[in-house]
Amino acid sequence: MDCNKIVILDGSGVSDGDLTPALTALTEAAARGGAQTETFPLREIKLAHCLGCFGCWLKTPGLCVENDAGRDIARAIIQSDATVLFTPVTFGGYSPELKRMVDRFIQLASPFFAMDHGEVHHPPRYARRPRLMMAGVQRKRNDWEAEIFRTLAGRNAINFHPPSYAAEVVGATDSAETLRERFAALLTREDALPYGKAAERMMPPPGAAAEAGAGAAKRALLIVGSPKTGATSASSVLGTYLLDRMSAHGWETESTTLRPILHRPEGQQALAGAARRAGVILLVFPLYVDSLPHLVMKALTVMAEARSKDAAPAPQRLLAIVNSGFPETHQDAVALAICREFAAQTGMAWSGGLALGGGGIVGDQPLSAAHRAGPRLVNIIRALDVTAMALAEGRPAPEDACRLMAGSPIPFIPAALWNRLYVAIGGRGLVKQAELNGVPKHKMMAQPYAV
Repeated sequence: MDCNKIVILDGSGVSDGDLTPALTALTEAAARGGAQTETFPLREIKLAHCLGCFGCWLKTPGLCVENDAGRDIARAIIQSDATVLFTPVTFGGYSPELKRMVDRFIQLASPFFAMDHGEVHHPPRYARRPRLMMAGVQRKRNDWEAEIFRTLAGRNAINFHPPSYAAEVVGATDSAETLRERFAALLTREDALPYGKAAERMMPPPGAAAEAGAGAAKRALLIVGSPKTGATSASSVLGTYLLDRMSAHGWETESTTLRPILHRPEGQQALAGAARRAGVILLVFPLYVDSLPHLVMKALTVMAEARSKDAAPAPQRLLAIVNSGFPETHQDAVALAICREFAAQTGMAWSGGLALGGGGIVGDQPLSAAHRAGPRLVNIIRALDVTAMALAEGRPAPEDACRLMAGSPIPFIPAALWNRLYVAIGGRGLVKQAELNGVPKHKMMAQPYAV
């Protein structure tokens, strides 16, 4: 593929000066052969984070409702021949700086669903799309973290539908010659897409009883990772129910919802303080572009830095719950792998991860509401009940809870049938919502960035 224009999204942070040699080598490799390169230093660009409002599908098709530099970056991506995502590898994922822009890639995708290699995905919005490459830099070699990163890159490629993609992980202390060689290969190599079992193998095993975090405070902190404002999120519904059950077992509880103030010192201090008081952290969030939302990645970096400054960090446990807009729960695997790697790198005990597919079925009403609309989510409720009891007793989430959460959310409907229903029903619901906003179906696939 000829690459006359290459866009580089620089996801390094203000304190990542040691990554400059790697970025320089990447830029030089991209420019070799006469290609025009354009680099966006994301840390210096004012960007709103994705709110999960789906306005780019239902109100201003193909355009993020935030009229800021994110639109310019999206246009540059679509009109490039190749796009490179450059980032420090962060617990196997992208940096918060890069993830803020990647979350807004949904404006480049179709709002509808289609089957692809037996999985539900969004078809592409644009007929012409750039080659996609991810370049991750590690300060300390970690083979498993690198594998998480490469799998995440591949899952992003599945949903972005580039003509080809490749991912590379290098070391911050690699020689200039090594960096040039690795990045030169990255620009021409074509990696295999991690469908099905390649994604499933990233799913962390349930937490081990030996890792239960003996001596941890009997206090649970719920961190709701949904960026939605003005409406109750599915993550809040799930997390609140679990936290209430912990309270019923005699635990002290605390809850926080992540907001942009997290980027200010006072917001970071508040989160670090709440995390420091907790014996168990319940991290509940939606899947955003195959990973954790931007604010959740920022929260992980804040908590990791705070723990690294403690001379003797208190014993703590981490449980993660991720709900996806796709029905297959293995699409949550990479996000949970990132959470487990965060726990490993910060010395927290991993208490397990629950993966939910088709999270929209949870809705915005409490799970315990007497007259709750929609189907009774008995499997989800049972999974949370069992998990709360286990955590309260110092045990990790049981395998039964993981299986219940990962199964069909509606009893007696097989997973294969549930997937087909999801594709059919989900699209119709989006069309109705768009029409309420004055957007007819034929305009939902607008291509505002097309050349």
